[in-house]
Amino acid sequence: MHWIKKACCALAFTFAATSGAHAQTKITLGHTGVADYLASFVAQERGFFKKHGLDVTFQQVAGGALAPGLQGGSLQMATLPPTNMLLGIDGGLDLVAVAGTSVTAKTDENFGLLAGAPSEIHKPEDLVGKKVGVPSIGGSLYVLARKWIADQGIDTGKVNFVEVNFPQTGDLLKNGTIDAGVSADPFLPRAVKAGNARVLAYFPAFLPENTSGVFYATTRKWAEANQAAVGQFRAAIAEAIEFTKANPEAAREDLAKYIKLPAPVLASIPTPRLSAEASPEQLSFWIDTMHGMELIRAKPDAGAIIAK
Repeated sequence: MHWIKKACCALAFTFAATSGAHAQTKITLGHTGVADYLASFVAQERGFFKKHGLDVTFQQVAGGALAPGLQGGSLQMATLPPTNMLLGIDGGLDLVAVAGTSVTAKTDENFGLLAGAPSEIHKPEDLVGKKVGVPSIGGSLYVLARKWIADQGIDTGKVNFVEVNFPQTGDLLKNGTIDAGVSADPFLPRAVKAGNARVLAYFPAFLPENTSGVFYATTRKWAEANQAAVGQFRAAIAEAIEFTKANPEAAREDLAKYIKLPAPVLASIPTPRLSAEASPEQLSFWIDTMHGMELIRAKPDAGAIIAK
């Protein structure tokens, strides 16, 4: 009888191990190549996703394809700027924020508005009638540029916004193709150091403390069907943030596997101010700002677009 008991125990152990392996929830996480998602990279490389029951596959895609990827089901989660998320919701997509990525502080100097060195722009009023480059019309930095200019008492309807790729901003400012441009690390300090531009404003100084520029997001349908996975994702991100704080150099090594930039450039990028929080207050800032600009028609309940 003893051998029967041993056999039963072995069978039970095998079943438990197999069940544990099958319990891993598969997630394809769509993202763009920026450092704000460092916590997710660390969670993947250091095994925190797996520890919390998630089998995550990373897929780098163009920003405009993230929300459609969620809606179509090819992505289960994606890194979405609040502007993209709110535009999607306004257009009928049922999206929710799962967790935060990084937040701002008043002293940050990692993104802002540059004036071209050869231009005559030295104050906000000088932007009237001028061409201002932004990464995407309707995107987060476009919204922040419009808000900053409007807050200076300038009619943004008299400013010509044009789309410009980040890496090209410095050269376009230098040759006068654009008069001013929104930029961010690592391109902003490089443009200034090269003498192609000067800083008009660092946007974080004018934003509410702990403003979030990107969220990990999903569809409401997926979140409701996978409530345990939502909690597991948040736990893994939170653990990765703690690891990053304690091991910044190791985290930077993980970043290098996902952000394909030359080593000296990558080393110059400050570690993002990571935060897993996705709060109604953070979303309300973007909702109010975008609604005031008539970029969205309705004002959704900020609390209702955060996954439970």
